[in-house]
Amino acid sequence: MSLHLPSTFQFIQSHLPAHTKGLGITTLSKRNFFQSIGDYFAEKSGKKRVSYVAVGDDFITQLHYQGERLIAEKTIQLAQLDHFYVSEGQTPDGIIHHVSCDATVIVSEKKMEDHHIKILPCLLGENASNVQAIQSIQWAQESKKALTEILKGWPARIAKRKEEAEA
Repeated sequence: MSLHLPSTFQFIQSHLPAHTKGLGITTLSKRNFFQSIGDYFAEKSGKKRVSYVAVGDDFITQLHYQGERLIAEKTIQLAQLDHFYVSEGQTPDGIIHHVSCDATVIVSEKKMEDHHIKILPCLLGENASNVQAIQSIQWAQESKKALTEILKGWPARIAKRKEEAEA
């Protein structure tokens, strides 16, 4: 089953991996000083940055947009993970519930990278505009719920894979 996007999010359809089952937004990736200056002027011209997270049964992909343009993409496959931890929380004001993921990716036999991804409901659409349609807001909440259920199963799948590799 693939993800069915409401009209508010059709702009992202062509960039989503096949078999995406949930979509959320995340905090923006770190940028260097010169990129930050460029971001400042781009935002002044109406091209805000927003980062989406697409989740499938065995992948998590971050899609970084500036305005309508995809500026970066990064995918982590379940098979690349040595460790994965998921927790649910909410913003300090208690309004927005989010999912926090800590992942350790195997880069090589001797090197690993740690990643932290905070996933929120997909309540920002094209060019970081607030989603207004009730159907889109409900869809965003359901989408976050679907991706949360998938990600909660990853630690057990990683443990099973490691157990089978040792046998």
